[in-house]
Amino acid sequence: MPDVNYHRILLLLCLVLWGASTPAAVPATQQAQARDAIVAMYRLTQSQYRQSIADIFGDSVRIYGRFEPDYRRDRLLAAGSAWASVSPSGFEQYDQMGRGIAEQVLGEQLRGQYLSCEPNGDSPHHDPCIQFFLAGYGEKLFRRPLTEDELASRLDVVAQVIAVGGTVQEGLQYALASLLTSPEFLFRIESVEPDPQSLGQSRLNAYSKAARLSYFLWNTTPDAQLLVAAQRGELHDPEGLRRQVARLLASPRLETGMRSLFADMLRFDTFGELSKDVELYPVFTSTVAQAMQEQTLQTLIQHLLVENADYRDVFTRESMPMERQLGMVYTVPVTSPQGWDAYRFSEASARGGLLSQASLLSLHAHAGSSSPTLRGLFVRETFLCQTVPPPPADVDFTLEEGFAVEATARERLTRHRSEPVCAGCHHLMDPIGLTLEQFDGVGMYRTRENGHVIDVSGELDGRKFAGAKGLGQALSEHRRVPECLVDTVYRYAGGPQDASVQRTLLESLTAHFAASGYRLRDLLQQIATSEDFYAVSTPVDQDA
Repeated sequence: MPDVNYHRILLLLCLVLWGASTPAAVPATQQAQARDAIVAMYRLTQSQYRQSIADIFGDSVRIYGRFEPDYRRDRLLAAGSAWASVSPSGFEQYDQMGRGIAEQVLGEQLRGQYLSCEPNGDSPHHDPCIQFFLAGYGEKLFRRPLTEDELASRLDVVAQVIAVGGTVQEGLQYALASLLTSPEFLFRIESVEPDPQSLGQSRLNAYSKAARLSYFLWNTTPDAQLLVAAQRGELHDPEGLRRQVARLLASPRLETGMRSLFADMLRFDTFGELSKDVELYPVFTSTVAQAMQEQTLQTLIQHLLVENADYRDVFTRESMPMERQLGMVYTVPVTSPQGWDAYRFSEASARGGLLSQASLLSLHAHAGSSSPTLRGLFVRETFLCQTVPPPPADVDFTLEEGFAVEATARERLTRHRSEPVCAGCHHLMDPIGLTLEQFDGVGMYRTRENGHVIDVSGELDGRKFAGAKGLGQALSEHRRVPECLVDTVYRYAGGPQDASVQRTLLESLTAHFAASGYRLRDLLQQIATSEDFYAVSTPVDQDA
């Protein structure tokens, strides 16, 4: 972006972005938005930011900068977004990204795609072209119409840039950058308004409902149809809400949203931190790691959305998509030189179900070995929603000493389970993870460890079995598995945290999920159309 007395403009932007204002004379719908009480703020995750920008400006616009790290809470980045803030250095990065996006949108090469009229710049506050551009993209970025003060402050930016010698296009760049760096864009801000049906009670306003719904199902900003529905009040009407939910569920964008859900649930964001010993695992590369994640996401999308199959069966599914690079990991033939083919493992194969896929096996292992403990912990936390306490501060790591180099993981972990300080947690994790020991640190199949035949017998909550297929069967029949998915999807969606509302709603959702045959689409529909999902506990002063 051209440097037109940048420090003076930056000071003005800071006053615009992070200051508070109360609109004095704005249209009725905008007045209601302006005086609504804020009850929650969720910082956009990196994937939400990227998807929102792509949907608003198109895939041709690039994002340059380093994102503020996402924060995981209660096993989900989506849940942690309610606790995430923006540091000073993080704001500098968002500012860099915002200005970079604005430069592209209003640069000579792309400007015609976004600016359909010709601003004259003589009087920005009275130029309909400038007002149309800022109001239009402001509504898309803020997920609601701009108030008069919010629009006026951006017009002030354009006027200030022109006053110090800049062009009207440069002024629009700074004004657009201010929208992109505003808390109203970086955070999904939920507000409540008085509920006309219940005196003294409050409800989410329509635009907050639209944003919650869109980021839940599509992982992106509301589209034009959803914003229009919010403006008309249709989302407060049960039938109007059902129509919009049905439309979102029928859209191809649902796949994008569910990929984000499962990538969050399975912690695929941590793949960037994963390293493997290149001498032990030469097959593992960054491109193979990407293919591993894609394989699992394709499996889940095919099973749960395309086939609309029983969620529990994903743990015993015999087929999975396969491409040439992964063929080396699974040691199976892949005929297509590019792309993906469906591959079905034989009944004699040790592989079967989601937990035998290389993405989960490699992610929950050490750099130079497998890890039954990490894998068992992952299963407990992710698919059973159980919390395993961290190791005690005084844990004795000398327990690992004294073992011969050729000792197996089962032999080493047996000693942990014999020590009182370690036994409680290791009894929860190790009998699960040891059933996956036929897969090494990157998920490649093996039958021996240090010369010994691998024992894959295991146990889950009193049920004994052997191997990955046995574990998959045990999980598919475990009562907590569907309950855990309901809980995970609900928390990902950002449902109300009021304990009584949450408990009642989760019980109802779990019952409906079972009645539907454990179909994900039905679960999504039940959550998105439930009145309790949009419940708020903050009362609104009717006299305000």
